[in-house]
Amino acid sequence: MTQFLSVSDVADFLEVSERRVRTLLSQGRIDGYRDDSNVWRIACPLNIKPGKRGPDLRSYAVRKLQPRQFKVVGK
Repeated sequence: MTQFLSVSDVADFLEVSERRVRTLLSQGRIDGYRDDSNVWRIACPLNIKPGKRGPDLRSYAVRKLQPRQFKVVGK
């Protein structure tokens, strides 16, 4: 079964904003698609295509994705 990442996970991983990730998705520079509920589905591992300007994000794609660390706060 394919594992999907959220926009916020990819933004944290690439150290860019969520808006930038959505822009890269709409430009086709990051492989992903919108599902029926209009949510981006980004397959893991990331496939990032280089652009003409801006930072080279390909170096981020070779790093290992680490699961998010959640802190449980007691009441």
